[in-house]
Amino acid sequence: MVDIFVKQLDGCTFVDGGLNCTCAAEAMWLFRASRGSIRLTACRVRQDTGDRQGGTHLGQMEQVSIAHGITTGRVFRPATFSMLETLMATGRYGAHVNISYRLISGTKYDCFSGRFKGNHDYYVSGMGSTSGTWRVGDPGADGRRAGIPRSYQDIPISLIRAAAADLDLGGRRLGTGLVYTYITPPDPVPPVKHFASSVIHATSLWNDATQRWVYNGPNAIKIGTKLEVRGKQYPKGGVATYPVTCGAFACNYPGYYVPVKNVKLGGEV
Repeated sequence: MVDIFVKQLDGCTFVDGGLNCTCAAEAMWLFRASRGSIRLTACRVRQDTGDRQGGTHLGQMEQVSIAHGITTGRVFRPATFSMLETLMATGRYGAHVNISYRLISGTKYDCFSGRFKGNHDYYVSGMGSTSGTWRVGDPGADGRRAGIPRSYQDIPISLIRAAAADLDLGGRRLGTGLVYTYITPPDPVPPVKHFASSVIHATSLWNDATQRWVYNGPNAIKIGTKLEVRGKQYPKGGVATYPVTCGAFACNYPGYYVPVKNVKLGGEV
């Protein structure tokens, strides 16, 4: 994940910054989608639309993204909120999330001191540090005066869900369980590192095919045995384990899992 915070009230003279929440969210979205190579202000995004009238919408943001070479984001008008929750839980996506601010107004997450209750756009970076929250870039969160949040906030998913359903579509509300959203391409999956390791306690190994521990008792893998393992841990049989692989360092017991506590990792291989 590569993220930046971008405010909407940036002194823009092309259009009043109060109308640029979606443009600010798009600047955050583009930074994430480009892995930090596209860095724009809300005003610059607004200039890219060429639109000087009122607010902007997700279709315009998609065109801005395409103009900057990001072509694989997806606009949903609407999507199910549950689908968005599933994607956010992976940690590999960011998203524009259109909301009505009237449910946010007056809460500790309010960036407009109770003076705004219209439609608004959030950039959601992923899961928050507190269970049941999302990490949210509200374009108004610039700390411009006392009581206004600054930068990213952890906001309850339940509140965002309700605010998304409350989106004003010209006299009617979007509806429960729905959301207007524009989702980034997925972050690349980082390669899993392999490490040289040595057995430091005689150990059994977990066999996924039979769902049981093997090489038990007198057949335990001996201290000093060299194993090549993947660095990512998996719970197996109630124990944290490393997957054993076959590589340049060692090719013993590939496909099994060794308890983390029973091996000492060496250098990457």
